[in-house]
Amino acid sequence: MIKHNYRNSKSMKRQAAIVTLLTSAGMIAACSSDGEDNYTLQYTTYSNSTSDQSKTVQRWAQEVEELTDGGVKVEFHYSQSLVGANEALEATVDGRADLAQVGSLYAASDLPMFTVVELPFETQNPEAQMRAIKRLYENKGAFRENFDSEGVKLLYPLPLGSLVMGLNEPAKSPDELDGRSIRSNGLTSEALLTVGANPTAMTANDIYESMERGIIDGYSALSVANLSTFGVSSITPYLINPGIGVYASSIVVVNKELFESMPPGYQEAIEEASVKAISIGLEELDSAAQVACSELKENDTQLSSFPQAEASDWQKRTDLASWWVNENEDKGYNAESVLRNYRSFIKEEEESSSYEDPFNQCMNS
Repeated sequence: MIKHNYRNSKSMKRQAAIVTLLTSAGMIAACSSDGEDNYTLQYTTYSNSTSDQSKTVQRWAQEVEELTDGGVKVEFHYSQSLVGANEALEATVDGRADLAQVGSLYAASDLPMFTVVELPFETQNPEAQMRAIKRLYENKGAFRENFDSEGVKLLYPLPLGSLVMGLNEPAKSPDELDGRSIRSNGLTSEALLTVGANPTAMTANDIYESMERGIIDGYSALSVANLSTFGVSSITPYLINPGIGVYASSIVVVNKELFESMPPGYQEAIEEASVKAISIGLEELDSAAQVACSELKENDTQLSSFPQAEASDWQKRTDLASWWVNENEDKGYNAESVLRNYRSFIKEEEESSSYEDPFNQCMNS
């Protein structure tokens, strides 16, 4: 009952905030020539303006603007300049923003079903994961209900490659990570603990200095496409694909109430552009990864992968999927069905995808 009252209160605040924001801040401008309202949607992101994820949203926004003849525009607020990453969902709900990049690492309390994407060893194919996320939402099960109850609509996932591990010293198997301090976050940290590593929490911006000063022995929870962004491709002597695969996700969400209040033609335009966003995201992911790959080769970084048998054994030792299901079932969520559907969708998408993760592309080039 308390939860129900909280939802009602939050909905009232959201409605009030949206009305105030749209009228006083001029988010609904004068009517266009066809009689429909014009919108300037406020987008908040923790990414900088040149990241592959931001470039994906920029291209999506341009497509939306073209499809609506300028009726819907997007104003960008980069690098947490509007709200912090951990506030993005709440800000989209209460009206401080209309659109947001929401990372799974920051959404555990509000979107626990979304954190299924953090389970390690599920897929090495970023495209398969992105399309599986979209299908989970369209499936209208427990995953979708989690978003509906929060008052947001998932538009599309943003690109994120498979996890790579940068090390100061080589390692040929997971057990050789024993005793090493490795930057990490999310469920990857739990996987590292099972092989005796010491996961160290820090922002990606702190990795460079921490590696240089010897505070950490390596880093994880990044993909190849992230390495140039955070300047670590030039200081990484050993880069490994440990077999963990795609380790997290971020998505673009819109305030559901606001979206549904927009003219049908605008809604259709946003949906149409969102369908294309996955392909756009993969293009931007590859582009960013190619820059990092060139830098890695200039630095004579040694690229390698843990043997498949070692990675499979590591997966069995962690058994994080069972933990995730039990943890969320205890909270009243149908987590087992979400995991089952996620795995089913990933398998189907892997079978139809020819996409090769940027790490493999770099290693084989």
